[in-house]
Amino acid sequence: MEITVTSLKGIPLIEALGEIDHNSCAGLEAALGQVLDHGTPVVLLDFGQVTYIDSGGICVLLSGLRRLRKRGWLGVIGPNSNVRRILEIVGLAADPSFRMFDDRPAAEAALPEGDRV
Repeated sequence: MEITVTSLKGIPLIEALGEIDHNSCAGLEAALGQVLDHGTPVVLLDFGQVTYIDSGGICVLLSGLRRLRKRGWLGVIGPNSNVRRILEIVGLAADPSFRMFDDRPAAEAALPEGDRV
């Protein structure tokens, strides 16, 4: 898995490429932790090139979501149908602090001016 950290309208954007599983999720965990350590209220994860996610990746998302829950939200952009289904099955999609977007323009439209850092 490859990880790149950029931004979208001033909001941290972590792009992942490949499979997120127990063997590769440490990179995502480190990038997400680093972003969250800066106190940002919103973090976006671009999963448009993620082909698979297992419980290791889900644990990373849940950990990040717990850290954000009281101050903001975590958004996932472009998950394929299999990744989206896993996120729904584990209940992430039902959490009000978790959002899914079909693409970057949809995510960008959901960023209120007050969230920009």
